[in-house]
Amino acid sequence: MKFLIRLVLYSGLCLLFWFGGAAPQQQQWLFYSPAVSRLQGKLTKVMKYGSPTYGEHPEQDEKIDVPILILQLPVRVKSSAQSVNTEITNVSFVQLVFPTETGSYSKHLNATIVVEGTLTKGIKGKHFTDVVMTVNTLNPAEPPVY
Repeated sequence: MKFLIRLVLYSGLCLLFWFGGAAPQQQQWLFYSPAVSRLQGKLTKVMKYGSPTYGEHPEQDEKIDVPILILQLPVRVKSSAQSVNTEITNVSFVQLVFPTETGSYSKHLNATIVVEGTLTKGIKGKHFTDVVMTVNTLNPAEPPVY
């Protein structure tokens, strides 16, 4: 009987975890610029190939270090206006753009951070993710309290 009770409790917890807050359809929508959004995740830097061929001929292409925020939970983004094809769901990676006045992000690499800024839809050839954030502020994430 104890085994059966434990199995039922364990199964219930697994289902709760599985259907918990990670499903993007259960999250609120974020909106593109001019709305200001706040995201949390791990900051990393990846090398991408740029012009002229964006990886078709790597020996000729510019090599670009691209700051990417790996989100802790996927998000959904759309336009606040009724536009066609502006909704993007299950966004897990966001390219970050740092204006010169924001300063360097390098001291925050491989750390969990919170960024605040405006979101735009990525432009092929210019951006490397579906959603891009122009960063206004960057702060270390608060450590969890137990």
